[in-house]
Amino acid sequence: MFFPFVVFAQCNSSDLSRYKSLASNISNYYEYDGNNFNIVFYNVSDSLNVVDKTHDKTYTSNSTIGEFMVSDIKPGSTVSFGVYPKSGDCSDYRVLTTYVTVPYFNKYYSDPICDNNGNSLCSKWVNTSMYSYDQFVNIVKTTKQEEVIEEPLPEVEIHKYGFFDFLGDFYIYILLFIIVSGSTAIYFLDKKSKFDFSLR
Repeated sequence: MFFPFVVFAQCNSSDLSRYKSLASNISNYYEYDGNNFNIVFYNVSDSLNVVDKTHDKTYTSNSTIGEFMVSDIKPGSTVSFGVYPKSGDCSDYRVLTTYVTVPYFNKYYSDPICDNNGNSLCSKWVNTSMYSYDQFVNIVKTTKQEEVIEEPLPEVEIHKYGFFDFLGDFYIYILLFIIVSGSTAIYFLDKKSKFDFSLR
């Protein structure tokens, strides 16, 4: 009577196991809306609450597919979520803890200086909040990679070696051969004619 104390109702292990099983089905993804991120949770049982421990907000599913959205998450933030049974003796037990980290958004990534540039600061999801625009340009400019236009290899001309090519390459030798052969033939024919005449 003189010492106040609180007695919690007993959460039996089978109920706790069931809630943990339901919580294990929860999934999430995030999307960028142009300023901040939205985290979408789905497969959330209507028996569970999801508590944003970072911003102290409680969410329940509002659709048949167990989906709800957590809005206005700043880029680069990590948000802690705890999952609790919605009611009953186990409502004070956290059955799942999950952390969602959203990336930074690089507001300079679409700048023309990032065209064809391999610098990591030109990535869409990188933290450049510590740089002014001029600082960003000066850093990225040092690794600017100009687009290299490769000229096509020249086509190899395939030339077939024909009879006239052969004549063109060896016409001197062929001409000499004809002259020598002709002169020799004339010489022997002339000698034969004289020989034939002497026999008569």
